[in-house]
Formats: sequence, structure tokens, C-alpha cells
Amino acid sequence: MDLAFGADDSKKRKGPSKNWTEREIEEELKKLDAKIEDAKTNSGDVEVRDAILDKAMFLKQEARDYPEAEKVFREAYVKSGGASKKMELLFEILLMNIEKFDIDSVKKDVTLCKQLVDEGADWDKKNKLKIFEGVYCMLIRDLKRAAELFMSSIATFTCVELMEYKDFVFYTVVTAMVTQDRKTIRKEVVHSPDILAVIRDIPFLRQYMESFYNCEYKQFFEAFVEIIDAIKRDKYLQTHANYFIKEMRLVAYRQYLESFKSVTIENMARAFGVQPDFIDKELSNFIYIGKINCKIDKVSGVIESNRPNKKAELFTNTIKSGDALLNRIQKLARALDI
Repeated sequence: MDLAFGADDSKKRKGPSKNWTEREIEEELKKLDAKIEDAKTNSGDVEVRDAILDKAMFLKQEARDYPEAEKVFREAYVKSGGASKKMELLFEILLMNIEKFDIDSVKKDVTLCKQLVDEGADWDKKNKLKIFEGVYCMLIRDLKRAAELFMSSIATFTCVELMEYKDFVFYTVVTAMVTQDRKTIRKEVVHSPDILAVIRDIPFLRQYMESFYNCEYKQFFEAFVEIIDAIKRDKYLQTHANYFIKEMRLVAYRQYLESFKSVTIENMARAFGVQPDFIDKELSNFIYIGKINCKIDKVSGVIESNRPNKKAELFTNTIKSGDALLNRIQKLARALDI
């Protein structure tokens, strides 16, 4: 099985039923336009809406003219009644715009769908919207929000028009592991019966998930290499591959160092199955940018944890907030005096 989820889903998409020539497309569109005019003359709003929808689906599936298809779908949207019916049309538009990576349009229609949910869209549409929004969040690198949406949809996933369930599980696991705490990962991912039912069929994903949770870092790094390759080929995550690689390693290093007050570079390198120089360089970079609270004693080759005092940190933040508030009050008082 190929682990490159989303890399090329042309086989899964519903493509043209035949190879249409430009002339045949023009003739078919004339027929569909005539059908719409006939419905407007002799039938009601529902029939008109259905005729417009037939044209939109033809433009999308057969002509593959997404800009024109979107215009006709929005025309059908205006003539549709009920939040759920409108969301069905917006989902068709979202599928096209996600395929085109038109992020601004996706954001606009996801927001519109949320409004329709508040107006009373049915349960199925509400659950599908979570998947569409999750994909949007992956595209804009909001992996934490994507993980939350995906985890809440594990048992109710029905959005097969956007992705297969195995793809969904892959996205759920990788976004959750890089953004969620151990308690959440354990409850929502590691012990999820729905995920466990299919994760065996996704190469390296179970090893990746379980080795990380069980603190088996050498096995984790081995699986991590394969997961990185999959992410680099994935159409939604490939542009964020370097960010994901850095953040996931950071999460693993933090988890490892939480167990020790001090540890030698050699022991940590052995635990991860890498060379000491690699760990030294990695941690030095993370320490320099303030991502890991520890220090490295190069003479003795020891990494010493430097966990911040949470009470002191809270006190400092409170003082800073108080100073900021006081400055704003003073500025307001001066403005009133004037």
C-alpha cells in the first residue's frame, strides 16, 4: 500500500464518464440550458433548481470547468431552501476549491457552512463540515485545530467524497501527535477502537504512534523517517513538511527530557538511535531559540534540565500584565485631562 496519502487521488475522484470533445460539451450545455428554461416556464422552483444543479454537475464532472461550475452551483444555492440542501452545494464547491488550493474561497465557504449549521443543518452535514474545515486548517498550518476537528469525528466520519477513511486516520494521528498532550493522545488516538481497526493497514503508522507514546524513541525515529516521506508526498501537508519535522522532533525531545533532571548526550543519542553529534546540534538549536529549557555541559557531555518555576513564571506574568494595565490607565487619564 502506498503511504502517500492525498498525493494523487485522481483514481478516487469521480472523473468524466467519457472523453468529451469541445463540440459535444457545447451541445450538451445547450440541452441543459434548454432544460433550465423549460423548467422556468412550465415547472416550479424545485424543478428549476434541479435543472441548474444538473448543469453544475456536468460542468464539474464531465467538462471539468471548475470556475463555470462554481458559478452555476452558486446559482443553484440561491434557489435552494433549507440549510442542509445549501450545504450540499457548498460541499461541491469546497471540493473543487480544495483541489485548486484556493484557500481564500475555502475559508469563505467554510464560514458560510458554519452559519448554516447554526440555522439548523442536519447532523451528517455538521460532521462532514468538520472534515472540510480540518483540511482547510492543514492547508494553513493550524495543525492543532485540525487535530481537534479530526479527533471529534473519528466515530462519525462520512466524508468519503473528500478522502478515504485510511487517509483520515493518517491525518488524525499525525496532527494529534504533534499538537496534543499525552492524556489526549492516549484517550482519543492510541486507545480509539476506530483507529485501531484500520491502523494496521497503514504502513509504519502504528509503530510511529505506539513507539512515541511508549517512549521507545529508537523505534519512533525509524517510523518517523517513513512518515516524513509520506508527508512530503501528501498534497495537503507537503508544504508544511519541514515545519512538521522540526515540531515533531521537538515534541519527542521534550517528552524524553521530562523524565530526567540530567542525562548524558551519549545516552540520549543511544535512546534515539542517532549519533551524539546529531543530538548535540539539535538540542543546541532548540535551546538557542528558547524551545527547550535545558543546558548542555560540553565538558562532561551532560544535558541538564532547567525547568522553569511555574509559580515564579505566573507571578512574573501577572506583574507584567499589571504594569501594562497601569500604563493604559495612565494614558487614558492623561487623555481625559486634555
